[in-house]
Amino acid sequence: MRRFAAAVIFIFLASPAAPAGFDGSFFETVLPVRRFMAPVPPVVCSVLPMNGVTWPPAMTAQDRAALTIALNISGSFEGADGWANLSDNFDGQGVSMGLLNQCLGQGSLQPLLIKLRDARPDVLTALVGPERLRSLLAMLARWQVDAAGEAVPGPMSRFDAPSEAAILTAPSANKASVNWAVANLYSGGKFDPAWKSELTALASSPEYVSIQIAAAVEDHERALAAQARLGVRELRAYLMLFDLVVQNGSLYPEDYADYDAFTRAKPGADATERLEKILELRLRHVRRRFVADVRSRKRAIIRGTGAVHGTPRDLPGQYCYDGLWPYR
Repeated sequence: MRRFAAAVIFIFLASPAAPAGFDGSFFETVLPVRRFMAPVPPVVCSVLPMNGVTWPPAMTAQDRAALTIALNISGSFEGADGWANLSDNFDGQGVSMGLLNQCLGQGSLQPLLIKLRDARPDVLTALVGPERLRSLLAMLARWQVDAAGEAVPGPMSRFDAPSEAAILTAPSANKASVNWAVANLYSGGKFDPAWKSELTALASSPEYVSIQIAAAVEDHERALAAQARLGVRELRAYLMLFDLVVQNGSLYPEDYADYDAFTRAKPGADATERLEKILELRLRHVRRRFVADVRSRKRAIIRGTGAVHGTPRDLPGQYCYDGLWPYR
């Protein structure tokens, strides 16, 4: 059993605890007929440990519930080990780590590790061997100096096709980090066991989980901004846009412009049509070999069900929410 498979937490908007007599039958009897009922606030079934999380004061109970569902969904697409997800250099990104797979090649992992280095150096010392820690810290120090002197625009996403608006050549600071990972983390093309064990322990430490959540709050705000701009006030719209931020960066300006043209031409389009249109517009920028994966993730969220990475998913049933709930 995966380390998080048994860690199920129920978060209720109206009450911090489950109602008396709650035994899970609610989901078996109510959720199958939710299409005949008015949308209701979610009862969040989280397989991610969320206890002890410090949320930003401005986040409402609804915001916390929405972000918890988003983390569970997008995190499950990114890997099977939750906060401790760890991927090798299969995609040329050096290493990817954490629930949402921040990576060296995009410059998204280094800032999180630097935050841990600056806030809790004792955690690094306790979890990473002395020689490997010196090597890791040297890479971060070099990246911090080099990145500060670069003004090279990065791509919207490593999954996007080359264009003038999305330069696929990574800044040299990120390249240096990838080269460091290739030279140090692997032996014969496979993870060095010591590095793999220590990075996994690091990713799942409470201190680094808190840093991951803080980074996810930034993704949450970007998803909300896109949702407000597009005007689809349903939980599934937010969840789809959060996954778009996580996997694809966000929407391009021309996507917004073409979406506006679509809504003017078809003002009666319902929410599903609007979300499918947004997806269609964003897929234009994705490299061909990644289109099917991006489409399956987003459509599963829009429709509630679908196969992602070859596995059938019922997202509302798994995480106990109604995608039609009017969030924001």
